[in-house]
Amino acid sequence: MTGKNIPLLLLAILLYTSTQAQPYLDAVQTVYETSPGGDPEQFSHFRASANIPLVMKDSSIFVINPIWEDRWIKIYEQSEQVHLRGFITWLTYSRKIATNWSAMIAFIPRWNGQPQIQFSEGFQAGGAMLFTYQKKPELQFKFGVYFNNEFYGLRFIPLLGLDWTISKSQRIFGVLPGYMVYENRISKRFAWGANFRTFTNSYKLSSDYPMPPQVNFMRIDDNQLGPYVDVYLLPRIVLNAEAGYSILRKVRTGYGKTSSDEYNVLSDNSAPYIRVALQYRLRLDKN
Repeated sequence: MTGKNIPLLLLAILLYTSTQAQPYLDAVQTVYETSPGGDPEQFSHFRASANIPLVMKDSSIFVINPIWEDRWIKIYEQSEQVHLRGFITWLTYSRKIATNWSAMIAFIPRWNGQPQIQFSEGFQAGGAMLFTYQKKPELQFKFGVYFNNEFYGLRFIPLLGLDWTISKSQRIFGVLPGYMVYENRISKRFAWGANFRTFTNSYKLSSDYPMPPQVNFMRIDDNQLGPYVDVYLLPRIVLNAEAGYSILRKVRTGYGKTSSDEYNVLSDNSAPYIRVALQYRLRLDKN
């Protein structure tokens, strides 16, 4: 990258992170998560992602955010392991629309399912729109909507976000119901805080899925709350470790446009989790 391109890249990251409600951009990230001693018997997740910002001639920003994930679920000790896979790409366009306002619109194609049918039968189309109002330099409010054509039906979610710089070292940022983060940066090498995140995903099941019969998708709902630590191994290489609790986690299967009383509930329990991530991080704050 030439010196002339660096300011453009920083501008892209600055605008993109302002609409996403966070003080940094994880340009590359890998995550592994597991739930030891919980219910289901096995509940593990691997995720790899990247953020690639592009600056348009009008100073608006286009970001490509590909995400690859693998999940391994085993409900009981005697049951078979289920392998689920996802490929998601956020295609995001962001720009300032007024002095204190910016907007983001995203198209989100995804392919979720068991590996043998992921790309042939697992397509879903979704999108999001988010507006950011900067009340003052240290305080921003965000609101918008997210939708996705899940295998059980169309899902709409209102979004409410906050980015609040409490002090030189402390910050709260996120967009609910997706995530909210408290960060306390002790030094350039170390930070700690707490994470709250939720997610709902559905995955297409192949016709030979063993149990129960006459189902064609699996739905996973999770709500995680836990403390974390960030260790900056190098100025831009961050090791993150987190341990907490999955609250009211549900694993269910269904068929077609399933109503709430037609699911087959495989697991409906809270359980601990452990999460480790390695990321290449570009910070935009002054700390």
